[in-house]
Amino acid sequence: MKKQCGRRQKSGQVLVITSLIIILLLFSTALYVSETEKNTPVSHDEADVNLLAYKLGTVNSVISALANISNGGSVDVLAEDLNRYVSLVVSDSYGSMAKIDWTPLTSAPYQDGIWLSWDQSGSGISSTFVGFTLNATGISNNQYAQHTVNVTSAIVISGQFTPLNGSSKQTQVTVSVFNEGKPALAKNFTVYYEDDGSLLTEEWIQVASPSVIDYGNGTYLLSFVAETTNPGDPLLVSVHSYDLRSIFVRANVTCIQT
Repeated sequence: MKKQCGRRQKSGQVLVITSLIIILLLFSTALYVSETEKNTPVSHDEADVNLLAYKLGTVNSVISALANISNGGSVDVLAEDLNRYVSLVVSDSYGSMAKIDWTPLTSAPYQDGIWLSWDQSGSGISSTFVGFTLNATGISNNQYAQHTVNVTSAIVISGQFTPLNGSSKQTQVTVSVFNEGKPALAKNFTVYYEDDGSLLTEEWIQVASPSVIDYGNGTYLLSFVAETTNPGDPLLVSVHSYDLRSIFVRANVTCIQT
């Protein structure tokens, strides 16, 4: 869109710091468990514990980067976050020499692991896809693992309106929220409508306080009255959404008259 529909929150740095704190706690826990098991007769695979922490850390790092990027941050944040994470894992590897490689998906629709699609046809997607390879060489065993991390936040919207007096339109917009293709919960919505129904010169008006019905299954009903310039103007609506991971996504739709 030519004109930005409100300022998006700049929460990326906080998310990066939070993610790194979580990663440090996870690895501290893994190392503590490893040390404790040395003094017990119970046989347990130390590598499994570390691998779980490692995989969870990659997921948290990718989520943090996508939240930052979708909120207006540079796409370079993905590489910065992952390189910082890799450095942390390698430096804290216990009793082994670890090497981690990560590769962002570059085939369409992804570019450098990022896919942002906020279109006019009722759907919006913010997604990251990265592959990871771990090679760890220890005194008694070696470890090799591959996995991919795909974080995708999406919304699908549809709308309808009923003409009221003058140019007023009673509007209802249904929003479905998804995380990795499964129904998910939203943190909040911001709703806009276009003043005269034309995108030639965009004049988006923010809805002050839409009524929101949460059905508890990732589906929401937003209701409000739109005041367009003329009664016959098309009604274009834009929904901006944050999921519980603070990932931003938006979508536009032309509402149908009922």
